[in-house]
Amino acid sequence: MAYAFAPLREEDLELVQRWLLEPHVKRWWNDGSKNPYPDAEIADYRDAILGNDPTYRYVAHIDGRPIGILQHYRIADDPEYAEALALGEDAIGVDLFIGEAELLGRGHGPAMLRQFLREVAFPFHGLDACVIGPSVKNLAAIRAYEKLGFRPLREVHIDGERDPEFLMRVTAGALSSMQR
Repeated sequence: MAYAFAPLREEDLELVQRWLLEPHVKRWWNDGSKNPYPDAEIADYRDAILGNDPTYRYVAHIDGRPIGILQHYRIADDPEYAEALALGEDAIGVDLFIGEAELLGRGHGPAMLRQFLREVAFPFHGLDACVIGPSVKNLAAIRAYEKLGFRPLREVHIDGERDPEFLMRVTAGALSSMQR
C-alpha cells in the first residue's frame, strides 16, 4: 500500500484535534507534559505550521483519505531532550499516530513509517540514525517498531512525562536493507 504525506496546514487542525481526543490516541499522546490537552498540543502544531518550531508535521493519507500524523525533527534541536537521550550521535526523532481507529492493527503503522523515513525524514535531515520513544507501556507500538527494524536502546525518563520512553533506534542503511 502506498501512503502520501502532506505538510500539516492550519485547515487540518480541526481533524487533528478530533484524532487527539480519540481514546486510542489520547491514551498515549496525553502524557501529562502539555496542558491543557489537546489545546496545548494543537498550539505546538500551529507553531510548527508557522515555522516557529523545528518539528516537521505531516498528515498521512491512504487513497486521498487522511488517516494520521507523522512528525520528524533533529534531536539536537531540543538541547534538553538531546541531553536526556544522551545518544552520542546526531539523530532524527520521529513520532506518529493513526487517528482512525478502524485502521489500527492492520500493519499501517510500520508500513507508513518505513515509507515516511525513506522518502521524507532521512532525505530531509541527511542523517543516518533515527530514534523513536514510545511509552514503555505501549507494547503494540514497540512490537510494530521492532518489525520495522528499530532496536531497543534503553528506557529514558523525560521530565514531565508520566511514563519512561522505550528508546529505539534504526539506521537508514538497516531500513533500506529490509523488504518493503
